[in-house]
Amino acid sequence: MKKIITGLFFCLLLSLAASAQTKQKAEKEFIDQLNNILINSKEDDWQTGGKMSVDSVFAINKAGILSLSVRYTKEDSSFVRARMEAPVNKIWRIAYDLYLILEYKNDDVTVFKSGTNSNELVEDNKTNLLHIGAPFPEDIRHQQKLLKLLDNVLKYY
Repeated sequence: MKKIITGLFFCLLLSLAASAQTKQKAEKEFIDQLNNILINSKEDDWQTGGKMSVDSVFAINKAGILSLSVRYTKEDSSFVRARMEAPVNKIWRIAYDLYLILEYKNDDVTVFKSGTNSNELVEDNKTNLLHIGAPFPEDIRHQQKLLKLLDNVLKYY
């Protein structure tokens, strides 16, 4: 009887470990796709008018918060830094036009911005859109792939 209980307990532990690895894999694939779009983006930001460069790529922390940091540099070399973060489990839909947009039903995206030529980020606003430049406007397949990867991630939240 003791061997049976030990065996069942061992199976449960293996199942939990496999589930954690699957969640990590789903998150990694989703993040990799987002980062592929982010890193290959050459779009200007419509709010700042600057060229975007990546400070830190998309990541999901242990609390399930998706975040990224970028810098927008204008022609006169002045810059503004921005950080956006929002819960993965509250992504409502993915839209695709000039930008790739992760849309939320509520204002779940927190935007932090710096002053001009400053690295100090302060909370600026809350919004329902997390957008990045879309480097593949002619190819809707990137949106479809991202939707599938998001569905895989949301199974774990």
